[in-house]
Amino acid sequence: MTESLLLTQPVSAPGVLLLGGAEGGLHERDARALHAEGYNVLALAYFGLPSLPPGLVEIPLEYFFAAVDKIASLSTGRIGVVGGSRGGEAALLIGAHDRRVGAVVSVAGGGLLTQGVDYRAGGLLDILDTPAASWTLRRKPLDYLPYQVRDELREQVAQGEPVRLRLAFPDVPADVARYRIPVERIDGPVLMLCGSDDQNWPSVAYSQAAADGADNVELRIYEGAGHPLNGPPGQPYTDTLSPGPGVLFEMGGTPEVNTKARAAAWSATLEFLQENTGITR
Repeated sequence: MTESLLLTQPVSAPGVLLLGGAEGGLHERDARALHAEGYNVLALAYFGLPSLPPGLVEIPLEYFFAAVDKIASLSTGRIGVVGGSRGGEAALLIGAHDRRVGAVVSVAGGGLLTQGVDYRAGGLLDILDTPAASWTLRRKPLDYLPYQVRDELREQVAQGEPVRLRLAFPDVPADVARYRIPVERIDGPVLMLCGSDDQNWPSVAYSQAAADGADNVELRIYEGAGHPLNGPPGQPYTDTLSPGPGVLFEMGGTPEVNTKARAAAWSATLEFLQENTGITR
């Protein structure tokens, strides 16, 4: 499998870099949906494929900058970056370090640098107990907010119950500046979309921590929605569970609310990109 999918238009068009989250791999369906809206799209995997690292561990930001090189060489206007979950964290980082990026959408993402996910460690608790940086810049690991696994989560794993992964993430710390992504450095607007009942991680609090003091950020919260907001509308959700390493994750919200919120988040993403990447209708 290839680590990327490039979809181009027959005429000059704005470009979008598309990133998935901690599940790894490519989001081909999302890429094709964006392409149908008139964009050049580069969907990029950054781990979880044979040619890439097995986990979200020390991924070089330069890898993403090279992807911006590619999409920028084919596109007009400002480059947009869209990322879901941990891909939202990556999207904000890329925008903060690459001046060619003029619009960023973080869907169920977060504005703090968080601990990596080393799938080689074993089961979920082993992964959470294994220190690892998610990102590097100029070969130096970026500092990160470490997991803080609560006893409640360990009990959920022991009992074989659906796991609320947000119980592994600490509250926003007093020294938040140490981990905060400087979103105000992004050369354009930022849209953060979160569900108020996200049980995968504290996306609202972590996004708000980055948005505070940045006048280029809009944080939009979908009341009662859980984590699965990313991507174009498809089949309605029938439950709130998602597979994880030896566990099922409880993602939050309800099937009905999540289905409606995903559709709303996709519409908001398209509207934002249309307004901020120079596409014409």
